[in-house]
Amino acid sequence: MSGIDGGDGAPLLAPDADEPTDGRVRRATRSRQLVVETFLDLLNEGEPQPTAQQVATRSGVSMRSIFRLFDDVEAMHTAAIATQISRVRHLLVELPGEGPLDGRIAALVDSRAETFEAISPVRRMAVRLAPTSRPIRADLDRANAYFRNQLEQVLGPELSAGPTRRRRERLDALDVVTSWETWERLRTAQDCSVRDAKRIVTGLVERTLAG
Repeated sequence: MSGIDGGDGAPLLAPDADEPTDGRVRRATRSRQLVVETFLDLLNEGEPQPTAQQVATRSGVSMRSIFRLFDDVEAMHTAAIATQISRVRHLLVELPGEGPLDGRIAALVDSRAETFEAISPVRRMAVRLAPTSRPIRADLDRANAYFRNQLEQVLGPELSAGPTRRRRERLDALDVVTSWETWERLRTAQDCSVRDAKRIVTGLVERTLAG
């Protein structure tokens, strides 16, 4: 719909003329969402780089339709990441910023483990594509900023101690040891279980704060 009206809010086109256009828009929206959901499903099933043909075969949406719905493959990737963000938003919960240190560390590590396990298949793709995609790079930057700010919230009392340079170095170190990249290395390159990875990250956080 163009959104043009007769000046008093009444549409220029009669309702029966609008209906076919609205139907096409709804069908296109459903097809677009089906393509995105299928793309994400393939990633989560272990396909590291789903092709448009794989998405078409699984979703039932033709290749021709896919490239009418999306300007290019990057647009499909960007839409998939946006949908992924909405899928995992419920995992991004507020964590305690006061109370016993061991409890706060445990809450932080539990939250990171649950979130990173959920986002890893899509995050791998995003990291691979970020150097050539400004929208994807911006999404990763926002996620990294969120996790860094969360550290300052949860470990604020410990991070506020000492000279300014030392506080910054400690935050930088904590940002690394609690990052998705560290989690990914533990879970893939070092083949750690979730339980072992959590234990290792907890130890790294404790030692960083004590150092």
